[in-house]
Amino acid sequence: MKLLLIFTLPLLMLYPEHSFSQSHKGALKGILLDAETKEALPYAAVAVYTASDTAMVTFRMSDEKGVFRVPGLPTGRELRAVITMMSFKVYRKDFILSADQPVLDLGDLKMEPSSELLSEVLVVAETPPVLVRNDTLEFNASSFKALPTALVEDLLKKLPGVTVDAAGNISVNGKTVHKILVDGKEFFGSDPTIASRNLPADVIEKVQVMNDPEVVRRDPYLPENEIPQVVNLTFKKGVKKGLFGKVYGGIGTDNRYEGGGLINTFRDTTQLSLLGYSNNLNRPGFGMGDMRKIGGFDRSGTNSVAMSGSGYELNGVSFGGMGEGVQQSSGGGANFNTVTKNGIKLNLQYFYGGIDEEVRQHVDARQSLGRDTLITRRTRDQNIRSHKHQIGGKLEWKLDSLTDFYFRPSILLGQSTARQKELTNTYRNTGRMINEGDNNERSEGGTDSFAGTYSLSRLFAKKGRVFSLFGTYDYGTTLQDKYNLALNRFFEPQPQTAELNQLRNEGRDNLGVRNTLAYIEPFSKDLGAVIRLNSHYFKEDNAVSTYAYNPENNDYDVLLDDFSTLFDRKGWRNYVTTGLNWKKGKLTVEPAVEFMSLNIKTAFREGKPILQDYLYAFPSLRVRWKELNLSYSSALREPGAADIQPVVDNSNPLFIRYGDPALAPTVSHTFNLNFYKYDFNKSLNYNLFAYGSINRDDITRERTIGSDGVQTSRPVNTDGNWQVNGMARVSKEFKHDSGRRFSLGASAGGGYRKMLIILNGVRSYGQIVNFNPSVNAGINLNDKLEFYQTLRLSTNRSRYEEDVFDSYNTLFRAATSRLVLRVPKRVVWEAYLEQWHTSDAVPGLQDSYSRLTAAVTFLFLKDDRAQLKLSVFDLLDQNISANRFIRENMIEDVRTTALTRYGMITFIYDIRNFGSKARSESRNTLFRF
Repeated sequence: MKLLLIFTLPLLMLYPEHSFSQSHKGALKGILLDAETKEALPYAAVAVYTASDTAMVTFRMSDEKGVFRVPGLPTGRELRAVITMMSFKVYRKDFILSADQPVLDLGDLKMEPSSELLSEVLVVAETPPVLVRNDTLEFNASSFKALPTALVEDLLKKLPGVTVDAAGNISVNGKTVHKILVDGKEFFGSDPTIASRNLPADVIEKVQVMNDPEVVRRDPYLPENEIPQVVNLTFKKGVKKGLFGKVYGGIGTDNRYEGGGLINTFRDTTQLSLLGYSNNLNRPGFGMGDMRKIGGFDRSGTNSVAMSGSGYELNGVSFGGMGEGVQQSSGGGANFNTVTKNGIKLNLQYFYGGIDEEVRQHVDARQSLGRDTLITRRTRDQNIRSHKHQIGGKLEWKLDSLTDFYFRPSILLGQSTARQKELTNTYRNTGRMINEGDNNERSEGGTDSFAGTYSLSRLFAKKGRVFSLFGTYDYGTTLQDKYNLALNRFFEPQPQTAELNQLRNEGRDNLGVRNTLAYIEPFSKDLGAVIRLNSHYFKEDNAVSTYAYNPENNDYDVLLDDFSTLFDRKGWRNYVTTGLNWKKGKLTVEPAVEFMSLNIKTAFREGKPILQDYLYAFPSLRVRWKELNLSYSSALREPGAADIQPVVDNSNPLFIRYGDPALAPTVSHTFNLNFYKYDFNKSLNYNLFAYGSINRDDITRERTIGSDGVQTSRPVNTDGNWQVNGMARVSKEFKHDSGRRFSLGASAGGGYRKMLIILNGVRSYGQIVNFNPSVNAGINLNDKLEFYQTLRLSTNRSRYEEDVFDSYNTLFRAATSRLVLRVPKRVVWEAYLEQWHTSDAVPGLQDSYSRLTAAVTFLFLKDDRAQLKLSVFDLLDQNISANRFIRENMIEDVRTTALTRYGMITFIYDIRNFGSKARSESRNTLFRF
């Protein structure tokens, strides 16, 4: 961070006009009233222009009491105030401010009602920057200057009350924007960032913001602050066809490389997305936002999302960066969308993802055992290769103006192989070794799944009356062959050697079908009722066959009955939920009761089948008052397959797992509190979140550590486990008319968890407390200089009721700094510094390290479409991957191989051709030089 501060301070001195101190300027203020009713007029636009050329100086809007104040006005110049509001006559006043009288107070301004349209009484140059038309907030795009190469997102960031985060999520006055329309029609599936991050800003005439009428119609009891927003972009010239995306390629030192392309083409309501990528840089070929939005997953639907580090996985397909170690990832696919003449929306997609992962990991675990401490050190070398293919689609059909239907099927085909060598040494705190193990493992397997969702919803003429059917189906099959060759030596209680050479073959089939019927009936404007019927059929077959190696025929054909089984589990979950919805002013109360029956039959090769029949009644309550949201609910969670498996998993002879088919389901009682408020006038966000849960019949792994150091675990149902977590955040954004933007934020989160630990017959409740405060700040000076800083702390503390377990304390510090400088023109300098520190590191593990990435980018060709980027990753050559975990009676330090310093040169070309301009300039619409 010191490097960046040393670099930043001289830059600030180079731009004195961007310093925080400002010369004294004047202001205009007053109160707007309706001349007839004498009521205040909120959200009127008060714009100030220079009288000579009608160039806008700045503007503000009146608040809920009609009060306005326009600061930052120049003195000694002739200015013109233009106050506009729908259904009222335009107010104009020319004035000059002086150093002696820098503030002009217009007092109570009585606006005269008018039946004329606003456009009929305004000259073009005086078009108001902001206008409220009934329930629609309208921005005049020409009033907000942006760079010639700016996109819609850059324009939105300049609009008052509009915020755009790093992921492209948009909010207006604190409300989330979940849809962007173009000239009133959906653009690429209505996803906001498709338009905001690809359409040019200079073709926009107006930006309109409104409540989503469809959501309001479906849920008239929804509080005002929770109603999602819709943004409609009105273009100067209609965008009917176009091409956008990017292609890139780079080579680097140490045989590093990257390459890829993501291209989208559209004509009216038909869109096609094509992509391909490959790299060995431990990162996805494209960001998850690009894949979900431009790649098409938000159009075709996402059944599952997984994230790890910088990587992610969508619908079971990894797009790079998942897992550990050093990766090479490749993939590609296509996404097609169209709307037929009768309004049916169709989607088809195919994606492939391949991963080759090399992992070298060192784990140091310390367990307190009364007067003794067990130290386990493991070194793991692993290579994993996986290939997955995903085929999906979606059909949306509006049967009539009140009825919607959609169907979304998906197929996933996957294969993987893995080789692993694990060395384990176990010591007592005296340094005396009690065992060592050498385990070589090879596994091969595949997973195929077929899944889908369908929905039918029907609105009625009576507002708020809704009938819906929602269903899912999923079938999956998994096959895995795991070969283990292990040699283990035990030194206590007496020296001995054990060898394992076996094949563990496991096959699992899963089937699930769920259906939900829901009906909402409004009794009055303030009172409604809902009833839901849920039915879920599930079936799981699991076959485990374990074979010993036969040296006579060099094959694994000796069946080990004690480690083999065949069982299946099937049953029904049936729910009936009834509830009320009562709304009075800004208060909404939703009580409900869910009745559930659970019937399970588990049959296995050994012994009689186990029948489990349960009947539950789960109450729930949700209370919403203004920006405060409180809720309580109960839920059922069944044991996983690994917990109910009735045979021993001995694939690692030093860590043996048992299962129990008779485990009862876990019942969770959860509490939630949410508070979110956005202050429009102050651009201030407040956010508070709290979550708590209490579990009955929770599943705890009872563990035993023998004198030889072998650890075994088996699941048991326990009570008394509970946790609570919370987070509070406040942030503020300052937007200046000169183009400067500043942001400040602070947050504090924490949690408490109480859990039962059962070890060697000792039962003790452990308590883990964590606290995580952070602060951040950012500055943007006319897009020429950007600097962002984040500081984060994390403390963890564990305590135990029994003295046999030792308490642990850890402290983790992290800081990130990002600097962007665009000087001179068409040159971009970037630096990104990350710093970490962990307290009380195990000897041999580094406790502090930094990672500095720096780059310079040269922009060229027309509209700066081409970029040549020179970058160095881990410039200080300090990067490592180290983590510390506290769980049960254990503290665990994990260090994994990571990418270290390399240089890279990358060429990037942005493709953006739209409308008639793209058609007429050249036949070559992909690369225009």
